[in-house]
Amino acid sequence: MRLRDQVALTLPSFILRLVLGVTFLWAGTGKLVGTYSVTGDGAARLANIGVMPTAPAPFIENQDSSVEEQLDDSSAPETNTIPDQSPTTTEDQEINTPDLTEMADTIIEQIEDAVEDVPAIEPDTPELKEQVQLIPVQFTNNQYAASDFPELMEVKRVYSISLMLSRAANPGLTENSTPIQPIMPEILGSKPWANALAWTVAITELVTGLFLVLGLFTRLSAMGTFVVMCVAMWMTQLGPAIIQDQSTILGFIPKASDPWAPSAYMGLLWQLGLAGMSLAVFFLGSGAIGVDRLIFKPTSRDPYIHGDPKAAKNGSQPNGADRSEFDRTPNPTP
Repeated sequence: MRLRDQVALTLPSFILRLVLGVTFLWAGTGKLVGTYSVTGDGAARLANIGVMPTAPAPFIENQDSSVEEQLDDSSAPETNTIPDQSPTTTEDQEINTPDLTEMADTIIEQIEDAVEDVPAIEPDTPELKEQVQLIPVQFTNNQYAASDFPELMEVKRVYSISLMLSRAANPGLTENSTPIQPIMPEILGSKPWANALAWTVAITELVTGLFLVLGLFTRLSAMGTFVVMCVAMWMTQLGPAIIQDQSTILGFIPKASDPWAPSAYMGLLWQLGLAGMSLAVFFLGSGAIGVDRLIFKPTSRDPYIHGDPKAAKNGSQPNGADRSEFDRTPNPTP
């Protein structure tokens, strides 16, 4: 096999592994180390699934000067001005109290007159059905509301996946009070599944990224990143467009206002590229540059390393009938 053929069979997998590994190492580390701010509905959703956001520490400027001002104010003498009080007579102290019994009787008569003026309506009359509208109320286990978190709160970035799952499984209502169709099963957006899946995704990205760089368990790691990117595409791009917005191109591509703008499909194409690279590495394997090559050594029947054993045993024919499909050397001259 020629050198350039060996390079062509070795370097593509190595390059794809490096790009995928660095990308998922960065993504997984950021989810475990970084933080981000939430407020309102986002903070309430996280609190209801067991993630209690914390308020950022306030920044106090010129704290020493403010303390000194408080001390100066506390040490200053207090001057209270007491108005002059002239002696009052017993006649000025008499209070004219009205008769409480007469006031109570008057109030009772007004209530009775108001009740008599109300028309009597039978329970099954159409008038009552027009005036009264029964609204079904759904009782939930939510303990927190958006009004409980009016300010920015800090949480770990890994819980952004929990919030994404909660909104995908329980999207709520539109502005017209119409229920929004969920794009994920309801159980995945509840406690404890949302947080467990969030940590699973973060650890998967971190571990598979490291394994892809090293070329260790390459096919399994590539399949892990492929599944992660497929779920990400469904939750952020395809699912909302197909099920919720119902505004697509060819039935599954999200419809953008300007489809030819560079930023229209940047997120979708980035996720699709990572998924395609993961699938390619899954079929290619680690290649010659990787730990897998040291652990899982090739057998004598591996045409990448040893060529075609059948051709080596019988000898190559002039017409090349017994040559391996991996052999790119020129045909021998007759």
